Amino acid sequence: MLACQPADNIPKDDSQYVPIEVGRYWVYEVRQETYSLSAAPVLRTYFLKETIGERLSSQSDKTYKLVRYKRNRPTDAWKPDSIWTVQQWPNRLIRTENSIAFIKLFFPIATSTTWNPNEYNSRSASIFLYEQVGKAYVAGAKSYLNTIQVASRQNDSTAISLNRYIDVYAYQIGLIFNESTVLAYCQSSPDCIGKGQIAYGYRRKQTLIETGVE
Repeated sequence: MLACQPADNIPKDDSQYVPIEVGRYWVYEVRQETYSLSAAPVLRTYFLKETIGERLSSQSDKTYKLVRYKRNRPTDAWKPDSIWTVQQWPNRLIRTENSIAFIKLFFPIATSTTWNPNEYNSRSASIFLYEQVGKAYVAGAKSYLNTIQVASRQNDSTAISLNRYIDVYAYQIGLIFNESTVLAYCQSSPDCIGKGQIAYGYRRKQTLIETGVE
């Protein structure tokens, strides 16, 4: 890991880009397109709610339950989906998702800070970094004045595939936008090679629509 001094426009308590307190919640609209060669793209839209639950006293650091709910329409009742955890360390924020731990943020926040999000799991090492530190960002119908973007250094596009990952956090609010794209382009015949025809994969966008403390 490599970390330098935070930028001048980053608040002293940069951990507040993901404020953690019992009862805080975030509601997102999620739009996902799934692709295959044999069928038209399938678009699915649903809503996701994440709520900070009780603190787990058996942990020495600040570890909390992250209780997740889903529904298909805004008027539907929330249905329990899963329980993850979030850990707030002095120099990092860790989310354990379906028993897989990821380092989501590493402090202090600066454009020269890099880290391996997979340090605590068995996945291949990767490199995450900060972009557009302290800049304004529009997510959905809302504008946020002070945000940071987390991106993968491996974000790339080739004739074979497209892999892109970005998280956007707003100060004292949390995650406001996520985009994950994993696509493989057709290589099965000369007619499709190099033409950007998607063989399989998905695009997923998650946008914050409501947040608060219950």
